[in-house]
Amino acid sequence: MAVEQFNFTKAYQEIEEINEWFQGEEMDLDEALRKYERGMELINKCKDRLKEAENKFEEIKKKCSVTE
Repeated sequence: MAVEQFNFTKAYQEIEEINEWFQGEEMDLDEALRKYERGMELINKCKDRLKEAENKFEEIKKKCSVTE
């Protein structure tokens, strides 16, 4: 069974949709809790992915500066 690869763009879009939902006037408490939990999961995954990208950039930068 293949593990689904994290898609930063889709996660960010889903976070935006959740944010828009919270901007609405009517809100169901149970739905709000579910959406808040999902949003926090996505935010944490995005933070992790950004940190990975930052580390990769630093690695590339170091590799390129050594060869210059």
